[in-house]
Amino acid sequence: MNVTKDKAVRSKISYFRYSTALAGLLSFGNNALAQTAVSNEQAAEPNGTVGFEEIIVTAQKKSENVQKVGIAIQAFTGDDLAERGIQSSTQLVDVTPGLALSSAGGGTESHFSIRGVTQSDYNDIVESPNAVYLDDGYMPFQGAQTFMMMDLERVEIQKGPQGTLFGRNATGGLIQFISRKPSLTEYSGYLSLEAGMLDSPTNPLRTTVEGAVGGPISDKLGFRIAAKGFKLSPFVINRYPEQLFEGPLSGDGADLGAERMLAVRGILLFKPSESFSSELTGFVLRRTMSAGFFEQEQAAAVIDRNGTWVDTVVIGPNETRLSIGPGGADAGWDVQNTGIFTPGPPGRPVPGGDYFGFTGIKPWVTSSSYGFDKAGHVDMEGVNLKNTWDISGAITLTSVSDYKKLSKLQTSNGASGPTAVIFPTIGNEAWSFTQELRLNGNAGNLQWQAGAFYLHTDIDANSALGIGLANPQISLSTLASQKTNSYSIFAQGDWSFADKWKLILGGRYTQEKKRSLVTQTIFLRPTELYYPRTITDPGYIATIGPLPGGLPFAGRSDDGLWAMKAQINYSPTNDMLLYAGVNRGVKAGGFNSPLAGGLPIPASLLSYKPEVIWAFEGGVKSSWFDNRLQANLSIFHYDYRDYQAFLFAGVGGIVINRDSKTNGGELSIKAVPARGLNITAGVSYTDAKVYNFPTDVTEQVVRTVRPSFTPKWRSNLDARYSHSFHNGTLTWDANWTYRSSMFFSLRNFSAVSDVGHSKFGAGISWEDQSEQLTFGLRVENLANERIKTSVFDVASVCGCVDVSYELPRVYTLSVRYNF
Repeated sequence: MNVTKDKAVRSKISYFRYSTALAGLLSFGNNALAQTAVSNEQAAEPNGTVGFEEIIVTAQKKSENVQKVGIAIQAFTGDDLAERGIQSSTQLVDVTPGLALSSAGGGTESHFSIRGVTQSDYNDIVESPNAVYLDDGYMPFQGAQTFMMMDLERVEIQKGPQGTLFGRNATGGLIQFISRKPSLTEYSGYLSLEAGMLDSPTNPLRTTVEGAVGGPISDKLGFRIAAKGFKLSPFVINRYPEQLFEGPLSGDGADLGAERMLAVRGILLFKPSESFSSELTGFVLRRTMSAGFFEQEQAAAVIDRNGTWVDTVVIGPNETRLSIGPGGADAGWDVQNTGIFTPGPPGRPVPGGDYFGFTGIKPWVTSSSYGFDKAGHVDMEGVNLKNTWDISGAITLTSVSDYKKLSKLQTSNGASGPTAVIFPTIGNEAWSFTQELRLNGNAGNLQWQAGAFYLHTDIDANSALGIGLANPQISLSTLASQKTNSYSIFAQGDWSFADKWKLILGGRYTQEKKRSLVTQTIFLRPTELYYPRTITDPGYIATIGPLPGGLPFAGRSDDGLWAMKAQINYSPTNDMLLYAGVNRGVKAGGFNSPLAGGLPIPASLLSYKPEVIWAFEGGVKSSWFDNRLQANLSIFHYDYRDYQAFLFAGVGGIVINRDSKTNGGELSIKAVPARGLNITAGVSYTDAKVYNFPTDVTEQVVRTVRPSFTPKWRSNLDARYSHSFHNGTLTWDANWTYRSSMFFSLRNFSAVSDVGHSKFGAGISWEDQSEQLTFGLRVENLANERIKTSVFDVASVCGCVDVSYELPRVYTLSVRYNF
């Protein structure tokens, strides 16, 4: 049976079925509207306007209408995000062409991917190529890039290499989260409550409480405090030890998927004069989660005549071979020859099952030997001080000082079944400090900016592979520490050299130094959740690598990097901007910390080189019909040298350098075809290739592959209609997102892919005339699509792949009160 084809057919059937359902819902809404007399045009459009209001962004560290900025940028106000029901930063991918997520940890962690520029290595000593900022403070820990959002003024997503204007150099793009600032003139706040139910066998609840309050303390000092609490009950039933045929009992049998989160942020604004202001921001985040949840798909590695792993395929119900060799022969178990898991079974004990007989149960129901509640956590706190001084009216000095501290632990069942095979755990204790100084000013037709940026990170990022079948139980642990010091200077000038024409030139130089120490060890594992952090912890047995002879690896790097930007803008009218330019982006090299128990890694692959991207881009931004229609188009070509690509094989992976090229384009449309009706739509195309990528570290077989987490097509559509109803405003909303097929690993094996999916949502809300009280009802993932978010290929260990999914259908009721 062709499983992929069947899934594609089912996807198309679901697409038709739920398109019809959505059409019916909207038809009902329109019928209801037709019966409602609108006595006041202002009531039909709450803001009293027909066209779009301007969104002012600071993408270039100056306030500008987003339509006047010659960058592919997507901007959302905090109110817009709240109206769409977007609570988490991960949901931004549903409304942003070209933005995707790279996921790990059984749904407990996600990283951003922009236009195919991604880093799938889940180790936190590796920095993301896409920069994330919280109120001008850089977030260097990719494991903390995604989070629940609260009390935001806006979010800005910039695509393409960054670095000539501010902050950290980035090859993919950046995302800025900008908090709502204190007012020095009035008090304001809100309280929001949400209760949701997931459409899974346990019908678990998802609750969110969010609030904020702020205002003047004096005429020169203001405050704003925001807080958010989130709780998700377990949504995966764990029937452990069902289908356990061998091995010891383990875990506590807890259901999976639970999560709890509490975040608090406070801002003080001090403005003693019109020329000086100071913002002090502090935040605390506490998040706990169950052991990561994977569903298992039974799979087999495909081995060629030279013994090279060349593919992994999902197997049928009658399959008994451990792996598939030349001529269809059984190629055995542990095809990567780690030696840790041998001797293995002579064949699959249950046809169609994994190496230990597990065949799976049904969606959102499993039998996991690693069922623990509150097994993982993400704790983070930080403080940010931003001072702005208007020196002369034409020159402004800005200083941003930022400190962050992170403690993280994530653990999961690496074989996603009832047999205690492997239990990977990843932890991180880290802190960072950044200091930025910027000068910007005007000199006639020249707007300029120059500055310096310093980054220091101190990271202990350890990983442990618990071996459940060993007797006594052991943990193969990699203890990695890394210190980074990065110094940068940058400058950019925008010269309006003629009427309607502007020339932009920018540059950056970075000197980046890293010191890394990687030690692979063996520990006794006294408890199942034991996680060693240093060789002085109890249970230490020996150091086993990663260098030959069991020696640790100590690495140093010192990279001098330069970036540049050259662009020309042309504005034929006040409502149109055309731009074309070239960017050179850079990202420093680094060091690998391969998981102990994984593939033997040659010493030459324990470090990797800097990556360089030449990005060529052109675009047009336009507004039509008194700003009732906005249409923005961008086309780009990326030429990568030494792209930092992640090779996952066996039970771990490393970063290697390969060349890559990408061609693509994006179209975003916003329209107000009638009073009260708002439509936003977007589509992106990304044709990316990575060249000479190996199927394993032996490099016996190399191929041209697509980057992981990079569908060729992404699209989104949202339609909202507002009209007066019972002394208030009633808003109907329907939305659709689509992504085409994609791979979850750069090896592009068959079993680590997913077909294309459509996802639908709908909602209705009512707001009173005073705009203080709002009630809402929303349905997410209306079609209850099973959409994969990550797939890990562990076929050589368990005869399976680990799969995680987006949440099932969610029904949500909400109420919000503004004051």
